[in-house]
Amino acid sequence: MHALELIDYIVIILILASLIGVGLYFTKKGSKDMDSFFVSGRSLPWYIGGTSMIATSFAADTPLWVSALVRSHGIHYIWQFWAPLIGSVLAVVYFGRKWRRMAFVTDIEFMEARYDGKPAKLLRGWSGAWGAIVICPLISAWVIKAMETISREAVGLPPESQLAVTVGVVAVALLMCGLSGLFGVVYTDFIQFILATTGTVLLAVLAVREVGGLSAMVEQLRAMEAWGGNQLSIAPQIGSGAGQMSMWNAIGYFGFLWIGVGLSGGYQAQRLLASKDSKHASYAQLLHSIVYFAFMAWPWILVALCSMILIPELETADQSAAYPRMIVMILPVGLRGLLVAALLAAFISTISTLFNWGSSYLVNDIYRRFLNPNATEKNYVLIARVATLLIAVAGAYISYQAENIQQLLTLAYVLSSAGIVPGVLRWLWWRTTGVGELGALAVGWIMTILLVFFKAFDAPAAVLLNLDEGVSFSTDPDLVGARMFLMVVCVGLAAVIGSLLSKPRDRAQLKRFAMRARPFAFGWRPVIKDMECVYIEPEPIGRTLVSWSIGLVAIISLLVGTGKLLLGEPLFGCGLLALGVVGIVMTVLRIRKDCENDVDEGDFLKHMADGEDPSRG
Repeated sequence: MHALELIDYIVIILILASLIGVGLYFTKKGSKDMDSFFVSGRSLPWYIGGTSMIATSFAADTPLWVSALVRSHGIHYIWQFWAPLIGSVLAVVYFGRKWRRMAFVTDIEFMEARYDGKPAKLLRGWSGAWGAIVICPLISAWVIKAMETISREAVGLPPESQLAVTVGVVAVALLMCGLSGLFGVVYTDFIQFILATTGTVLLAVLAVREVGGLSAMVEQLRAMEAWGGNQLSIAPQIGSGAGQMSMWNAIGYFGFLWIGVGLSGGYQAQRLLASKDSKHASYAQLLHSIVYFAFMAWPWILVALCSMILIPELETADQSAAYPRMIVMILPVGLRGLLVAALLAAFISTISTLFNWGSSYLVNDIYRRFLNPNATEKNYVLIARVATLLIAVAGAYISYQAENIQQLLTLAYVLSSAGIVPGVLRWLWWRTTGVGELGALAVGWIMTILLVFFKAFDAPAAVLLNLDEGVSFSTDPDLVGARMFLMVVCVGLAAVIGSLLSKPRDRAQLKRFAMRARPFAFGWRPVIKDMECVYIEPEPIGRTLVSWSIGLVAIISLLVGTGKLLLGEPLFGCGLLALGVVGIVMTVLRIRKDCENDVDEGDFLKHMADGEDPSRG
């Protein structure tokens, strides 16, 4: 039986049509050349870049996933969603502006700026292929999986119709990003952000009203003794009890998960590279950190908490169905269609970002770099559109094969952890070589195959970790952090040993990279001593650590303060919110100071084109 009425479908169609209209509007502007198609001509103001990051992160699957975690264990269990804020703040005060200063088309170009010779070429080609063919479709798959749940639970479609609807919405995303590139993606993201924020807040307000208000909600939840989250604790609960975060997962989430976010690669780097300048890049990342981590999850959490009262037992074992069911239960006709449209727009926002990002790797780092370096800009844009279609097909296939969102997400955590140590070393240690990174890449692949497909570590892990009978190291959800730890250690050792056994080949390239990226001096002293100019760090390590700490205190204060305000401790909550506001003001002032003397990237690239060594004079 359909959960939506005619007016709901009209609202959905109008909103989807408006997104296509944005794509059509930016078609000419986005098709001009590679920079226009993939980095919006480096013209994005901070508020557009920031809201685009938020909208992309707020995929259709995110409220479903967060709701499922809250229902299963409690608010304290969603720190795997919040933990990346540690890295997001590091990107605000350091890595975000680094990417914009280097002005690549994709972050993969970094490989040939950092290393030289055949290892650099292999790393760029392989990383581009891995990102476009594996990582991008994998992320697309779990977003598509959420779309299936929305089709079933919120729209009320039978299983035989869900595939057609999913294909139709994916087609809208393909049409939009294929026509206008990143221009269309980011400006539809802005629309999606407004829709999603309005819709999710409205649903939360009406859900709370349905259960009798915040105080009544808290009272009823605390009475649920069988539910592990009845204390409504926000702080992570680490231990071996039911509903607690295992010690291994705490190590994985708080020790490793955030580092990849801090390094700001992938589609995050794409928004930073598209910003007007480094200050706009930092402000965009700051806006994303504040809204997405401090505030965005709370409407979803409130809906999940209210669903514990209104639908304590679901007919399906999939807890992620609670959120779309609440849409049907709570919202009146018309508004129901608005929120479903917001979720569809969130899906389109994320999926179109992934398509554009993946195609940027295939075109810029494989096709243009190795296959056809002298083609016209129109040819590159055409190939980008073909690549977008191929990535969409790959994501749909993985989604069809996967059982649920969490299965795909935990797999992504483990796969991404293989790049953590090499990603850090290439910035912080001059001695890291392309050969060392290739060795780490090979070890990462071997480990992934052994872990995922052959379960090769199950037997030794059972002995070393004293696992109970029937617990699989390769698949147990409480051992995600242990699998991440294994990948980080093995791949990290391969990177260090491989670098030490190989020699850096080109000192001039190292000097050019140091002058262009301006990394922390402590890991680059042998290169800096060889320069014929004074090396100036735009962000000294001491100042960066202080800025990072201030930003973390600010975001966590806003996050926890909002929760306390909603869950019955208003005085404490207001105090934390005030502390957070002070921290944000301090962060903005420090960003402004850090970006005062930015080197103009156009001048730097002109020196390089003229054959000059920017490290001289």
